[in-house]
Amino acid sequence: MKNISIIGSGNVATHLALSLKKNFFCIHQIYSRNIKNAANLASLVNAKYTSKITEIEKVDLIIIAVSDDAIIQIIENLKGTNIVHTSGSVSLDIFNNKYKNYGVLYPLQTFNKKNAVDIKHTPILIETNNCEFEKKLVKIASIISDNIFILNSEEREKIHLAAVFACNFSNHMYTIANNILKKTNVDFSILMPLIKQNVSKIKNNNPLKVQTGPAKRKDFNVIKKHIQQINDNQIKMIYKLITQSIIEADEKIQPNE
Repeated sequence: MKNISIIGSGNVATHLALSLKKNFFCIHQIYSRNIKNAANLASLVNAKYTSKITEIEKVDLIIIAVSDDAIIQIIENLKGTNIVHTSGSVSLDIFNNKYKNYGVLYPLQTFNKKNAVDIKHTPILIETNNCEFEKKLVKIASIISDNIFILNSEEREKIHLAAVFACNFSNHMYTIANNILKKTNVDFSILMPLIKQNVSKIKNNNPLKVQTGPAKRKDFNVIKKHIQQINDNQIKMIYKLITQSIIEADEKIQPNE
């Protein structure tokens, strides 16, 4: 399966298209509801482009890389034989046995068009409706990544949930931290050594075991001062909830763990 078309022109679609092209796959066609976006991505991978789903041509594999809410609409209007979506939170059942071969090719990574990502080390989670198609999909995935997992929808959805906490929520915490620093005219870069050290610690340790900070120490005087410094009620609530969660998690640790 060397000829591939991609439905979508966003972050995931862009990085997959570039990685596949880099590894000598032929990106035949790009579809996007926004013709300009389709044309822009197509120009990067030397592909045809369209904004009409009925104009999708026959290829070896179609990859649906759109928002979760848009997947069902695409499936209802798409003809083909070998089709996969790239969502971490949408079940394989969404295909409803409409196609001969269908599946999921989910790259467990945060993507942004403006930032380069090495997909070679990105975990790719695969699920298909039959063993033969699984072998073909694994073969493709193994060319662009050395980190392949065969998992069912329930397992993948749990991993996606964990990823939201580990990546999306933590990034929002960085946003909150950045907003606090702005009030004192201090650049966010002052926190980078701290962030890098934290990531380094959890590479080889249970995150629970290397937790630090006032909540871990039960330093309620510091906690009280922090709460008093927060004017935004929503941020104050987040601080209290996470503090309580850390305290309770720490109390559940068994002495011999």
